[in-house]
Amino acid sequence: MPRTGLSPSEIQDKAVEIAIDQMRAKGFEKVRLVDVAKEMGISHAALYSHFQDKTALLDAVSERWLVNLDQKQDLLVLEKRDPLQKVLTWFQNLHRMKLEKVKLDPELYKAFDMAAEQSKPFIQTHLSNMRNQMSKLVTEAMEQKKLKKKDVKMVTEILISAGTAFTHPKLVAQHSEENREPLLLQTIEAVLKGLV
Repeated sequence: MPRTGLSPSEIQDKAVEIAIDQMRAKGFEKVRLVDVAKEMGISHAALYSHFQDKTALLDAVSERWLVNLDQKQDLLVLEKRDPLQKVLTWFQNLHRMKLEKVKLDPELYKAFDMAAEQSKPFIQTHLSNMRNQMSKLVTEAMEQKKLKKKDVKMVTEILISAGTAFTHPKLVAQHSEENREPLLLQTIEAVLKGLV
């Protein structure tokens, strides 16, 4: 088969794009590396040098989405405004981005949910990023005397745990037809009041 003229990272990106299109068209279970390679105009052996199997390709799709999500949340953390409002917006954004994925990209969300269940390394990275972002917001709130000086790690865990009912992949999917955002905000506001 002809050479693509693409760098290894460009080949990976192209394969992920094609996999996304195929997932949307026929479901993630029917995506095959052979079909992705054929559409790219390369041998499936060449694609196997980038993705050891279909699962690795599906994981790359989910990882790309999570990296994008984390980058958006990182930008929020850096905003110059009230840190408690940023905490509320952080949860709101996370809930909205996952809910949007459930509704607009159900097949991609299923693949992400499977990876989350298996606690893959990129899922662990995302969870670590979430905690780091929340720790920064909590630290900022304490420095501005918006929260009592306490153990930052403990306060972070309290807040993340309180939001889990609205941000966990399974629960977002289960409640996708409900408007749970007001309850999410009320829950986080109540927790924050207890920490002031």
